Amino acid sequence: MKILIISGGRFEEEVAKEYLKKHSFDYTIAVDGGIAYASMLGMTPDLLLGDFDTIDKNTLEEYRQKKIEMLEFPPKKDYTDTHLALITALDKKPESITILSGTGTRMDHTLANIGLLTLAVEQKVPVEMIDANNRIRMIDDQLILEKCEQRKTYISLLPYTEKVTGITLTGFQYPLENAELTIGISRGISNELVEKQGTISMKQGKLLVIESWD
Repeated sequence: MKILIISGGRFEEEVAKEYLKKHSFDYTIAVDGGIAYASMLGMTPDLLLGDFDTIDKNTLEEYRQKKIEMLEFPPKKDYTDTHLALITALDKKPESITILSGTGTRMDHTLANIGLLTLAVEQKVPVEMIDANNRIRMIDDQLILEKCEQRKTYISLLPYTEKVTGITLTGFQYPLENAELTIGISRGISNELVEKQGTISMKQGKLLVIESWD
């Protein structure tokens, strides 16, 4: 099962539509403000989740009339709505999880959402966050990138643990062999794929892989 989570961060309708034309999902969770985005996209989510404090009541009522499953939480709680959505998604033992609109002007929420990727990595579930300019993934073993799937893209590697060891890159402009990246060092920024296929492998730690384009 491939699960899509639509969060309440920055949303660009045309970018989302173009992405959804190329990717299909078996189950969709719309999270609070993301419920309005789902409506704009003409989607009927499988689950509405959140404290519903930022969603227009008319939009919420439209979905309520369609008998869509809802999980409502109080505004005052220990976890963010996106965190609760990810926990819910992981409980379904999915093949993969994609988060749309997980980044935005609220840097606290953006950083928190990036941190949430660790939950999926620890359960060996591939997870990614997509916005208009970035594809963000976290790995703890290996990732293969295909040139044919790339835009004019920079690929940056950022350690999410204090250090990441045994990093080997093949197919990149700047290859690495059994290297180490530590927090606070920018060595992994702005690499590029030059072969048809690139491989990122590592031995220990958690590594953010960020594909960015202007």
